[in-house]
Amino acid sequence: MALQNLLGPSPVETFLSDNFSQYWANEIDTLGLAPQNRHICDYGDFPSTSRIDPNHDIVLVLNGTNSGVCPPDLDWILPDRAGLVIADAVSAAFTRPIDYDRIDVLCWSWQKALGGEGGHGMIALAPRAQARLKVGGRQPVARLMRLHNADGSVNKAFFGGRTISTPSMFAVEDIHSALDWAEACGGLPALLKRVANNYAVMDDWVNSTPWIDWTCTNPAARSTCSITLRLVREQHAAGEKEDDGKIVAEMIRLLEAEGAAFDIWSYGDAPPGFRIWAGPTVEAEDLAILCEWLAWAYSESCEGSTPPEARVMRHGNFPSSSARAVQLRTDSARPQTALESPPPQILADCYDAILFDATGVLVSENDALPGAADILTRLNMSGQPYYIVTNISSGSDETIFARLCGAGLPIPAVDRIVSAGGVARRRVLEELAAGRLVSYVGGAHAAHDIFGKHPNLHCADTAATFDTLVVLDDEGFDFKRAADNILSTFQRRLIETGEMPRIIAANADIIYPGKNGTIVFGPSIIGPMLKAGLAPFGAPPISVETMGKPGRAIFEECITRAGSDRLLMVGDQVDTDIKGAKAAGLDALLVTTGLNSCGELRQDESGAADFVAKNLNQIFDGSLFPHLRSTTHSNKTD
Repeated sequence: MALQNLLGPSPVETFLSDNFSQYWANEIDTLGLAPQNRHICDYGDFPSTSRIDPNHDIVLVLNGTNSGVCPPDLDWILPDRAGLVIADAVSAAFTRPIDYDRIDVLCWSWQKALGGEGGHGMIALAPRAQARLKVGGRQPVARLMRLHNADGSVNKAFFGGRTISTPSMFAVEDIHSALDWAEACGGLPALLKRVANNYAVMDDWVNSTPWIDWTCTNPAARSTCSITLRLVREQHAAGEKEDDGKIVAEMIRLLEAEGAAFDIWSYGDAPPGFRIWAGPTVEAEDLAILCEWLAWAYSESCEGSTPPEARVMRHGNFPSSSARAVQLRTDSARPQTALESPPPQILADCYDAILFDATGVLVSENDALPGAADILTRLNMSGQPYYIVTNISSGSDETIFARLCGAGLPIPAVDRIVSAGGVARRRVLEELAAGRLVSYVGGAHAAHDIFGKHPNLHCADTAATFDTLVVLDDEGFDFKRAADNILSTFQRRLIETGEMPRIIAANADIIYPGKNGTIVFGPSIIGPMLKAGLAPFGAPPISVETMGKPGRAIFEECITRAGSDRLLMVGDQVDTDIKGAKAAGLDALLVTTGLNSCGELRQDESGAADFVAKNLNQIFDGSLFPHLRSTTHSNKTD
């Protein structure tokens, strides 16, 4: 709302220090109201402020929850500046001092520091920002977002209680209750002191723990409430083969199994590590106990290379940080071992999580397949984790989540969606950040939903040239026209430079299940088409990075989210679901409800699957369990 109402008269300076600052920079480009100067630095630090033009507007994030980075100070913002300063203070409000004299627009949220509902936010306009509203030349602003009246004056009704959309009254009472609690604690000074105490606990632990360090190596730019930590490989025992990501995944699996910590993954762009909220509603004593749990989980995860005397901690309740002895818990939450409980009798019990393909397994077109909703409901009730692993790339994970729920699937949260487009997003953003031209196969709406809008991102059916081609879904897309243009572009680049663009295959499907048992070509048929079309010109092999199935990247994302590689992939395509899972070291079940219901498509290949089922119910009815006694599975299940 602030960007759309206020930007335009001046160029904009943005500071890319975390995912949200990147989001705002992309939004500014999308609005197209003013040119933008992006200030970038290495991950884990705040960009230099030495090249700021005081006549330009400034947009910055005051506290980065995913990078643990904040501006060291605001002294570089001049009091007599000509431009406006617009600050995202979502998690900075109530957690750090804010120099209001150097900020013209402050936006914050209820859900961070005081633990309220996340769908509500606040905005404050200084006099200089109010004056900017009267400056003309902006694009039209939607009524819900309009901060000004027709004459440019401030629409003070927004600030007096009038609303167009009714907010949740529970949320209003929630924030009132939180503010009453804050006042009872001693007000803002007391909240800031609580944050400082929390940071001191974490800083002491990091300084005394050789295998952990701050993600933000610049103490002056380090957030005191958004604790982001990374493993330090140099401190690992000699000869250890596991990488950081696997160690972190195992640690988090253990902590969640014990109910000790949840949702402490580091963000996707960060080094493998942890992200811990240490705002004023968190008790310092609890953080000290968490440090004990982290030490235990690290010891357990690295026990293969840890001396026995260092592995005295086992599953149990930890005392306060002042005591170092760990008491064994008799009612441990850990699963019983095979020696303590009967062996599993159904296939689902043999895995830590189940991965389901979407099209042909759970849905057909826009409707759930028979029994699919019942299977997911059963998993929801039992608490067994599962993920929808799909090559659908016609939108973001949120869009796919809404689409599948609309088809009748009771998926509890968007984080259960692992899509090829979502996995490809980071690679495409890296290409754009490096200044490369990227074209996409698919609809513009899908591309912008997944990657956002960017001046170097264009549709492949019209782009004159590009460095990278990303293959998405072809829904509502003129595939033939795009294929002709792509072929010509590859051939032209080959003649001009001797090289060809690279391909990022988000959707790697060459064929799809169609209606009434038919099959249709998928968007990744573009790869074989290019190979055949360029062969007469002596073209070198085309570089293809496969993000979706059967590529390894999407399965590694599943392993990371599940915190385990003891997963079962359930799919209907041998070439993508089954072979991809097997190449990633996972077990695979071929279900004959979709594409591979035709026997001829599985000839000479059905052996690639560990199991073959006629329907999803066989995961639970015990009919597949005898197969587990084969030599293929004896080690895993015994």
